[in-house]
Amino acid sequence: MFEDDIIVIDGWLAKTREAIKLIAARSQVSTDKFWNWVYLRLFYTETAMSWENEDFWYYHMWLTLALASSAGLVSLLALRRYAAPTKKHLDDFTVAAICIVTIPAFVALVFMCGKYSIFPPSTVFSLNKHGCCTQGLLFPRPQVPDLIKYLEERGNGQTDSMIEDYANRDAKQRIAMGKQLVQHVGLTSSRDNTFVNSQSTWAFWFETYDVQTLRREKEEVRRRLGPV
Repeated sequence: MFEDDIIVIDGWLAKTREAIKLIAARSQVSTDKFWNWVYLRLFYTETAMSWENEDFWYYHMWLTLALASSAGLVSLLALRRYAAPTKKHLDDFTVAAICIVTIPAFVALVFMCGKYSIFPPSTVFSLNKHGCCTQGLLFPRPQVPDLIKYLEERGNGQTDSMIEDYANRDAKQRIAMGKQLVQHVGLTSSRDNTFVNSQSTWAFWFETYDVQTLRREKEEVRRRLGPV
């Protein structure tokens, strides 16, 4: 299912086929929930994805800051003691400023960069929350009849929200590509959303693709998977 205000990468179908093959392989593992997936998301925006309480170092922010500053303090004191040339630069005030101000500031900056900017998934992954919008979704055929029935029973509403409600009700997995294959280029919203919010529905990783690399990767995937 595609919306009309999108562009796709060269070779999107080949990469999608490869992702489906990977999902099928993972679904054979008894401990994996990928067997019960309702869709594969080809687009999502990183602006909706952030650190959560499940992330240990983010949830225990004060512990993270304390450990980082303590590690910095130990390192600086050891450097000052065993590297004589540094003594004239690493006085007590400088060490204190680095450990109390600089290190916590840089730790905060790391978290501000965003979870998925620092730890981007390299392959398909579960995205059961924060998967914004319906610019590009692929549904496995067995899931479609029940989903259609659910949407007809609901009658009306925002399509993406209703699909998420359906998935939550039946504990179905929502899977996303590690790097988006679709980019949203529309500037207006059917929800009467603000212009700024409409513009922010944007896949940042999509913009890092290289045309020549995509062509080469497409041919490589085609050779591995064979003709459609």
